[in-house]
Amino acid sequence: MKITFRQVDAFRAVVSAGSVTGAAALLGVSQPAVSRLIADFEAEVGFVLFRREGRVLVPTEEGRMLVGEIRQAVAGMEHIKDAASVIAKFGHTALQLVTVPSFAGGLAPDLIASFSAGHPEVMTRMEIEANDDTVEWLVSQSHDFGLSTSVPTNPALEHLALQQGDVFCVLPKRHPLANRVELTPNDLRGESFVSYIAGSRFRHDIDSVFKKAGVDRAMRFETRTTDAICQLVERGLGVSVVAATRAQLARRECVAVPFSAPLDFQAVLIWSRHRELSAPATEFLEMARAETR
Repeated sequence: MKITFRQVDAFRAVVSAGSVTGAAALLGVSQPAVSRLIADFEAEVGFVLFRREGRVLVPTEEGRMLVGEIRQAVAGMEHIKDAASVIAKFGHTALQLVTVPSFAGGLAPDLIASFSAGHPEVMTRMEIEANDDTVEWLVSQSHDFGLSTSVPTNPALEHLALQQGDVFCVLPKRHPLANRVELTPNDLRGESFVSYIAGSRFRHDIDSVFKKAGVDRAMRFETRTTDAICQLVERGLGVSVVAATRAQLARRECVAVPFSAPLDFQAVLIWSRHRELSAPATEFLEMARAETR
């Protein structure tokens, strides 16, 4: 059986118009052409498609059954057309970004917002993982990009340094140290401390600084993101050391004082060298590169 799209279109047109004349007008072809297409279609399916009632062509019982099947098939074709249109606009895929907590409240949303402004059709998913090792593993397995606090050690990962991070001590507004120009680990001796969840390299580096300085803190609170840390500090639960820009912290209800300590903190975008980037991912990377120039 060899059924053509032209035959199906002619059949649908006759069903809609109720006559060969009307179908010819709908399709923009001659009446004999429509009659020939219907005859060929009937020959292929093996049954009569229409019966005449006065001047109107009405589908036979078999023809009505075929109408339902054709509507489903046409709906499927329309879906394919819509899907192709969405794919052409990058809507077929989600850009997947995974970040460590220190970038979840600032840099990561900023990058997504910049990208989304030019590509509103792209579904973008941001996930937060507690430590850099998990971020690197997810990028190597499935995610398009990761935001880490250091250059990856895995040779399968490419990287782009986005910015050198600033490190601040955040304190409640009425804290005795809130008016200082700079703070050191010794200034925070015995303070109630709000920390990043254990596991991140930045948390490890912060703990190492205090340990080397011989400074004990009251480790009472842990949470995942810089934003969550600031919320706890704003409520007077303690102080903390965070990585952020001054502009990001200016929106907070806590005080940010530069923290003097040998903390090498940077924002690094990573991706797999063994997996081809999708078109949206390629444009995301180009945008990130442009912002570092």
